[in-house]
Amino acid sequence: MEIKTKYITPDDFKAYFGIDLEFELKNSGNPSDTANAFLLRIENRLATFIESNFYRNIEAEYPTFTDYQKLHYSYALLEQALYVFKNGDISVDGGYDYEQGEIASNETILKKSIAPNCRQELLLCGLWCRKIRGYRNRGIWGGFDL
Repeated sequence: MEIKTKYITPDDFKAYFGIDLEFELKNSGNPSDTANAFLLRIENRLATFIESNFYRNIEAEYPTFTDYQKLHYSYALLEQALYVFKNGDISVDGGYDYEQGEIASNETILKKSIAPNCRQELLLCGLWCRKIRGYRNRGIWGGFDL
């Protein structure tokens, strides 16, 4: 079964960072499938984070993004992928904070789980915002933004 990413590819990662993700993630299986699986997991987790924290559905909105938004969303995904590649997936971490020598709170884990550069890119493309959009709010406010 071939794994397909939606927004970024291992070639995008290599072009942006100069790191061959397929080489770095090699294992006994197909390296391109491993790299694609890694990037697909980043895409899914970031989309889930955005939906659950900012009430935005990437799959529904992406076709209406401007080229500028698409570019910065792909940069956000790439920055998050590099962050997870270098630091591990902090969002599934057990919570031990090595810097403080104590169990980190869920709030601390949430703050550290998204790369700072990813946040900046999400700000640029308008996704790091809790403004409720009309398509998600069809109740008594209709299509008005709150």
